Amino acid sequence: MAYDVLRYYVGPPVMIASTTVLVQWLTLWGCDFTQEWSIYGNEYSWKVVGALLLWAYLSLIIPGKEYLGPTTPFGYTPRYKANGLQFFVVSLSAFCYLLYQRPFTALEITYNFTHILASCNVLAFILCIYLLLKGKMYPGSSEVVQSKPFIYEFYRGMEIHPRILGVDVKQLTNCRFGLLAWELLVVNFFVASWILNGFSWAHFVSAALQTIYLCKFYWWETGYFSTLDITLDRAGYYICWGCLVWVPSFYTYSSYYLVTHPSLVNNNAAWLIFVLGFLSILMNYRIDWEKQHFQNYKGKCRIWAKQARYIEATIKTATGTRKSKLLISGFWGCARHLNYVFEILAAIAWCLPGYGYGIWPMLYAYFLTVLLVHRVFRDEEKCSDKYGVYWTKYCQVVPYRLIPYIF
Repeated sequence: MAYDVLRYYVGPPVMIASTTVLVQWLTLWGCDFTQEWSIYGNEYSWKVVGALLLWAYLSLIIPGKEYLGPTTPFGYTPRYKANGLQFFVVSLSAFCYLLYQRPFTALEITYNFTHILASCNVLAFILCIYLLLKGKMYPGSSEVVQSKPFIYEFYRGMEIHPRILGVDVKQLTNCRFGLLAWELLVVNFFVASWILNGFSWAHFVSAALQTIYLCKFYWWETGYFSTLDITLDRAGYYICWGCLVWVPSFYTYSSYYLVTHPSLVNNNAAWLIFVLGFLSILMNYRIDWEKQHFQNYKGKCRIWAKQARYIEATIKTATGTRKSKLLISGFWGCARHLNYVFEILAAIAWCLPGYGYGIWPMLYAYFLTVLLVHRVFRDEEKCSDKYGVYWTKYCQVVPYRLIPYIF
């Protein structure tokens, strides 16, 4: 009961209030914004955000292989454009070419970063209000949604798979805007630091690890469409504001911090950090790949050179019942969320080039640890509701949540 009260009434106001201090917080602990750069202001920032949004949208309406996501309990099958890796490579190449032709752009974006975030913030609130009204007045599916307090409906969202002009909203905000902004800003801050402080292998390693991690995501993008973020979470403030504002601001903060706080890590340590981060990303991908491989072959496959084992489950839906399989082979037989462990290790690795400056460069790693540990319990609550007694059986076979023999 106490958890529900916090989630419905306390969580949304706290998240909304945090928006008002975000820009001031970044300014205080990040770059020193001087009056010299105020000539750009919001006009420049809206151009940056507008160009990114337009490019993100165009990437989803151009021809590409169609991918069908998991069918919802109320019978809706979402459709996506599976062109993530091409989108990532072309976007990154074009941006790098822009910086090569005009390196000064990196400083312009860096010094106007707070204005860019403010523009993203306005855009996010407009979108969230639209999605709330659309979900209440013109829903795009037959799902019956239980009424909640207004502020919670705004925070949570109304629809699981809303579309705007034929484009899936969560793919647009999560995959095409938020994560692309993360990648481009990380590269931008590295170039800005290079211009101001000279080349740093440690900062390069930080940027390289994040680039590899995001490239891995886009390579695996169709697998992401089967995660709980996409299949169960609704498109509202929690997801859309998070991807449009929180991801570009906070996820890039370790790189942003290094612009005015050059890394103190020596070259040998930098390459050790790269090895740690690269291996963590590979392990994270391998674990996710096992589940996607299992789903693609409907359980008729081999994992770790053995026939995949699973628990056959029956799920009730609005159109009847359907079969589902819970994988208990490979890494998924060791712990129920082992992929989160290596995601945390990768985040620690790309934050470590800021070692020596206290807590600030490591904030993302701390945040991600808390987020994923909390998500373990949130995901398992949803899985328990979805699979019922079959989830209980799965937990008996795979007793560890995150780390084998520990937790």
